[in-house]
Amino acid sequence: MSTELSIAVKGDVPGSIKREVTHTLEDCYRRFSPKVPQMVEVQLVDKPAVMRDFLKEEKMKLGITTSGEEGFICTHDAWRNFPRLIICSERLAGLGKLARLGAIRHEAAHTALHGSLEYYVFRVPENCWHTAKIKGIDLVTLEQAVYYMSVAVKDFEATRFLAAHDFIKCQAAFVLEALRPSEEDKLMWQSAKTNRRTRFLYRVALLKPILFAHPLLSAAKSKKLPLEQQVQLGRRMEVLVEHMGRTAQEEMFQLANTIAEKLTEDTHSNIDMALYQAMALA
Repeated sequence: MSTELSIAVKGDVPGSIKREVTHTLEDCYRRFSPKVPQMVEVQLVDKPAVMRDFLKEEKMKLGITTSGEEGFICTHDAWRNFPRLIICSERLAGLGKLARLGAIRHEAAHTALHGSLEYYVFRVPENCWHTAKIKGIDLVTLEQAVYYMSVAVKDFEATRFLAAHDFIKCQAAFVLEALRPSEEDKLMWQSAKTNRRTRFLYRVALLKPILFAHPLLSAAKSKKLPLEQQVQLGRRMEVLVEHMGRTAQEEMFQLANTIAEKLTEDTHSNIDMALYQAMALA
């Protein structure tokens, strides 16, 4: 089965970027067969501000309340019950060639794995709600945690899927360019760590980059990843959490490893399980 690809351009997008996105997606769907979507809509925008405004307008139309995707290079959704990608050409062009391939392939994997509305609607598991009541965590916080965890788990699934198709070097390159902790992240931890609710949310949000990269660690162990990238990846993972202090660092990596070991092919069960595991650190 072939995938119908529809690409709409907003703004001054270089033809070279449009061609690269088109060719990379088409190649992915040939390689992903038979696990490919029937159709994929791509919104290719030129600048971050255009991407932000487009997402804001779409969310208002559809009553979507989640946020945070506005700062990404690319984002994906299935709000209209078919897979769609929004790609910022300016941000994409800022990556190296191999990392650009990694970014586009990462989004292609999401369309293959998470291409319908069911992968964007989640509930708070009963066992997590029970634990949250005991620990004094409110429903609003828990619902935000479910959203963060859904993003983290789906990113793990996408990277795992790509590694299984031998798209390993490009994913490592993408991870190395995409995962750069900011000074703002470090300051947020300093204010979050003294409050149970904000500390819990910070840790769950931090699982996104850790689980995003995690399947590549297995590739490193099996020597499918060049030594230089192995070393860089290991160091980047350390940098992500080094501002948290030794105990919190160890807790984060232990949590990520536990979740990764238990993840199956069922996205909803994976998110429920991962959130329940994270409740131990609440």
